Amino acid sequence: MLKELEEKYNVRKKFTGPLLIDIDPNYLSALALLFAFAAGYTFYKDMAVLGGIFVLANGYLDILDGEIAKEFGRTTKLGDFIDHTFDRIADVAILAGITLGPLAPIWLGGAAIVAVLLVSYMGTQHQAISHERLYAGIFGRSDRIATIFLFSLASYFFADAMLYCVYIILVLSTVTFVQRFFKSANKIRKL
Repeated sequence: MLKELEEKYNVRKKFTGPLLIDIDPNYLSALALLFAFAAGYTFYKDMAVLGGIFVLANGYLDILDGEIAKEFGRTTKLGDFIDHTFDRIADVAILAGITLGPLAPIWLGGAAIVAVLLVSYMGTQHQAISHERLYAGIFGRSDRIATIFLFSLASYFFADAMLYCVYIILVLSTVTFVQRFFKSANKIRKL
């Protein structure tokens, strides 16, 4: 959902413009991953607001690495591989931190992690079949980052905010998985 708005209004360029410098985007991918680990750790320690700030930094650097790669002609298959792999590790680290600490039960976090990974799997499975990456669905990575950040801020006022955040991630990721599954199945039928 956020991805379509980003593309329509060129939001990425507006937010990354001042920091578009010619450096290896893989360094930013690695830094983004470190912020994800910091987020997971602070969520685990029940510091949700700080965790949310780290999640936001992770998301920003994830956008920035891609924009730098495009702007300076540094897009490579290895870079894409690193970016997507680090994104999956980041997703697990963040959600594991939320659920291994006191913010949400392990069963719920485990189910959310599986749903998030299945969403990404459908994107790469679609790419393997059609040679196009699939980002369709109502709840992608940018939506997850925004949701976690907003709910982490809400946790300052509402103790169970992160619990509801994980429920939302589980439900909307499951819906997105189903959407991507059927979109991929329809694509396969036409091949």
